[in-house]
Amino acid sequence: MSHQIIKFAAYGLLFVLGLGLTHTLTQEQLLEQNKERTARHASALKDYIQSEFGRYSTIVAFLSESTLVQQALKSAQEGNVADRYLSDVQQASGASDIYLLNAEGTVVASSNSHLPHSYKGNNFAFRPYFDRAMAGETVIDFALGQRSMRRGFYFSKAVDFVGGGRGVIALKVNASKFETDKARLDTGEKSHFALLDANEVVLLSDNPDWQLRASKALSAEKQQQVAQSQQFLGQAINPLDWRWLSDQPQFDSQPSGQLITKQRRYLVSSSTLADTSYRLLMLSPIVPFNEVHAARLGLAMLLLLLLIVLIEYLSVKVAGYRQLLFSQRSLEEQVQERTQELEQAQDALIRATKLATIGQLSASVNHEINQPLSAMSAYVAACKRLLMRAEPDKAMENLQLIEQLIRRVHAIAAQLKSFSQKRPVKMQRISLQQSVQNALLVVGPELKKHHVSVQESGLEVPVWVDPYQFEQVLVNLLSNACQAMEHAQDKWLRLEASSKEGKVYLSIIDNGPGIDQHALSTIFEPFYTTKSEHGLGLGLSISKQIIESFQGNLSAHNHHDGGAEFLLSLHQQEPQL
Repeated sequence: MSHQIIKFAAYGLLFVLGLGLTHTLTQEQLLEQNKERTARHASALKDYIQSEFGRYSTIVAFLSESTLVQQALKSAQEGNVADRYLSDVQQASGASDIYLLNAEGTVVASSNSHLPHSYKGNNFAFRPYFDRAMAGETVIDFALGQRSMRRGFYFSKAVDFVGGGRGVIALKVNASKFETDKARLDTGEKSHFALLDANEVVLLSDNPDWQLRASKALSAEKQQQVAQSQQFLGQAINPLDWRWLSDQPQFDSQPSGQLITKQRRYLVSSSTLADTSYRLLMLSPIVPFNEVHAARLGLAMLLLLLLIVLIEYLSVKVAGYRQLLFSQRSLEEQVQERTQELEQAQDALIRATKLATIGQLSASVNHEINQPLSAMSAYVAACKRLLMRAEPDKAMENLQLIEQLIRRVHAIAAQLKSFSQKRPVKMQRISLQQSVQNALLVVGPELKKHHVSVQESGLEVPVWVDPYQFEQVLVNLLSNACQAMEHAQDKWLRLEASSKEGKVYLSIIDNGPGIDQHALSTIFEPFYTTKSEHGLGLGLSISKQIIESFQGNLSAHNHHDGGAEFLLSLHQQEPQL
């Protein structure tokens, strides 16, 4: 019961975490998309405002070089002509007003001279854009109109004329023009923008509630500076209800941020207009939950339910699989134990076969060793007589013969010892001829006893075998061949080898009676033997297993010239699996 409770609690936790993660990732993705969209809209609006500022600055620069404008400063008689000229430029450019001020700041020509609220004769020397233009700057300034109280941008530049006189040409563009034009730009239906000056006062905005308000409360020092500039004609600048989510956003180094108003939360993209101290903010609303969230959460719920069902299904399968693995491991352990037992039994059989072979050859080996021992006894007696007769040279000859006979006995005994010992399997590339010679040392006494001659050809090739197991196979096959020729008159064995395509084919041919036809299919089966008195019937079976462990083959058939032929197929080097 407790296991089920824990499982359902885990599923519940997975479900909640999955939905929470989906919501968080969706929110982050939508926020990133909103950042890109806001930055793109901000860039488009910034390019538009900068191009308009540049266009009006160009018009002012052009007018400052106009001969007609310069003449109007120099002579009051040219004022009417200049009025009409400035009116034409104002209508063509989309500016609200264009006017010319003399060195004292009095308007001497104006595009609205024909209207009741004409600027002509008014003095605007108190405006910062007049003093800065007279100082030689190309000015872009913001202020409220003295009469209209309308917000506007003022573009001004000094006008010099022959004789050393100077005045100022000023062009005003109503702020509402930029706010209206924003609606024609693709900046998002629910987004807003705000253009702030160095004091963080909103000069432009498509939200009327933000206009001429500060993004944060102005310090006493800044309030005094604003009042002295008469930029806002004494109008109070109140702070907005903006709360930034960062302490003090630095838009030059931090181009984006977030703020919260009473209505909603906004993503803000900020940039500075070139050659000005104005900052442009593009504000896009952040929607905490929308149809995208709903769709993704619904999909996540479905996927999580499917995942839980899949986990439950797999847990049942895994439990069964674990039980199966346990059973499999138990069976593997039992198979491994039986395999080890079989390997031990096979090792015992191989050793028994070796010992049986040695037993079968013992009479011949005994004769082969007794012969040199008898000869050595005769040579020793002869040496004594020769030494007594003071014939050391002849005695030395007998000793040399004795030494040769000792080496012969040692070689036979060593090969018998090597043949009978149990050794680990070690595959290597060896000489076929050397293996045959080692086997002949063991079988040689038997062959000599039965007067069997041995013919060899083509044995100068390498083979990939375990040398000790391979010699056992050769000893067994040669011993069987010798016994098969027991009743033959002229007894001989031929060992012929050939190589082709990386393989060696060794034929062992005798001139015995051959193999009975019915025995050809069973000759390699365990415990099959034609020796009624002795023999385990394992020699050929084990020999075939050994050759196949070398990835070779051992087969038997009757030779076309009579007798039996055993054919061994071996690799010259390690085969590539």
